[in-house]
Amino acid sequence: MLAVPRHGHRWSGVARAALTVALPGLVGVAAGFGSIAAIAALGAFAVVYGEGRPYRVRWRVVAIIGAVLVALAGVGAAVGSEVHRAVVAGGSEWWSMAVVLTMTVVVASCAFVVDALRLGAPGAFLLLFTLEIASVLPAAGASVASIVAWTAIGAGTALIVAMSGVLARPRTPENMMVGAAIAAVDAVVADNSPAHRRTAMHDLHAAWQCLHDAGIADSGHPLARTLYAAHVRCAAVVGGRDRGEAGPADDLRPEVPLRRPSVRYRLARAAHLRARSTTIVVRLLVACPVAGAIAIALGVGRADWAVITAAMILHQGPDRILGTYRAAHRFVGTVLGLALLSGLVFFELQGAALVVVLALMMAGTESFLVRNYGLAMVFITPLAVILGSLGTMADLTTVARDRFLETIVGVAVALVVMWCVLPRAHRRTLTFADGRIRDAISRITHATDGRELSELRRDLEFDLHASTAAAITAAHSDPAWARDHWPEHRRLHELGYRILASPDSKS
Repeated sequence: MLAVPRHGHRWSGVARAALTVALPGLVGVAAGFGSIAAIAALGAFAVVYGEGRPYRVRWRVVAIIGAVLVALAGVGAAVGSEVHRAVVAGGSEWWSMAVVLTMTVVVASCAFVVDALRLGAPGAFLLLFTLEIASVLPAAGASVASIVAWTAIGAGTALIVAMSGVLARPRTPENMMVGAAIAAVDAVVADNSPAHRRTAMHDLHAAWQCLHDAGIADSGHPLARTLYAAHVRCAAVVGGRDRGEAGPADDLRPEVPLRRPSVRYRLARAAHLRARSTTIVVRLLVACPVAGAIAIALGVGRADWAVITAAMILHQGPDRILGTYRAAHRFVGTVLGLALLSGLVFFELQGAALVVVLALMMAGTESFLVRNYGLAMVFITPLAVILGSLGTMADLTTVARDRFLETIVGVAVALVVMWCVLPRAHRRTLTFADGRIRDAISRITHATDGRELSELRRDLEFDLHASTAAAITAAHSDPAWARDHWPEHRRLHELGYRILASPDSKS
């Protein structure tokens, strides 16, 4: 539960996350804006999405995410402001369903895009988190205009901080990603354990995509040669072996991985009723409104916390075993986070002190978000509560009780939906993914145009990776069925990779 992987920790990313929160907030406080300047933290989240990306594309990613965060902050603030006005005027607490439904639509849409593009952590989390916090800030006295403006300031700061090293050390991201991959390969060579294999596969894939994004994967650049040497070493140890069940190493071959297909292609590929992204979206569309409605019916303070709890358990994928682990991490991390919050509220969290605490909580979140979700929640919980109230909590006991109850509701709803809604989706997803491999192989066999063949090879590799992910989910969720399906799945994979390795791609 509290184990932290040795690899994947980068102090530079943690420092950037903290600095991006602290810089605009402290400047705003010094300029006389007070605690309202802390709202810039919402836009500062954009800096996290640039980590691990070369400067060549980092600016674009951070700018796009920053714009999305500003838009979501505006939507959340506008809806939250109307709900707050209606409730204060004597309206029903069920007005909060407007926020719940807005969060549902946003997280379902963002989760689809994240899963379709295979973006990985932090995924849709910080996007929904921004909407959620913005929706409660009007109750703390912040206007819609000020929420949007400070979020935009934070997003602009994120872009500056994310690109701060481009002139002095333009290849730092590529060097770090390749270095992490080599360290992971060294670990798996020394100890060929499942945990080391997973880390090596992840880091090798991330490093190759980083070099592709930098435009140097196929250029003979020293980094590409160094990474390829590590790749071959790893493939010799773990690649291509039949272990009787699906694993990340199934996609490791001596050949250099191809560049990802276009964004349009990946989105279109995921837009199918039998695709894994559809399962994620359907479960979110069921769980989020139910969790919100139960929280409102119980009379707890913020139904949005129950919604984001359910959403964050379900949005990362349909794997029920991993999802159950995420639920346990969410619950334990929230309890520990409430304990940390109880210690922080004894300090007067206003102005500069508020900003510094938020920066420290953001540093902790960035440090553990990918490596251990439970430990990340220890910092996310006080970050959410303190930022949402701008440091002014009238009654800690009530706040802690409500967050605890809402967490129980969100976790319970997520688990029921995960296990009962589309319970055999993993079967449909795997058979569908394997069917796409058959179709891709058939198209390659009949292709005559060189450019078309190159694109078909790229699409085949993309489908092979999707099939491996589907097989892993099926093996976790339904081991007996997965074992029966394994021989045909393995045969297709071997044929697909033989075609990719063949000079003419048709043998």
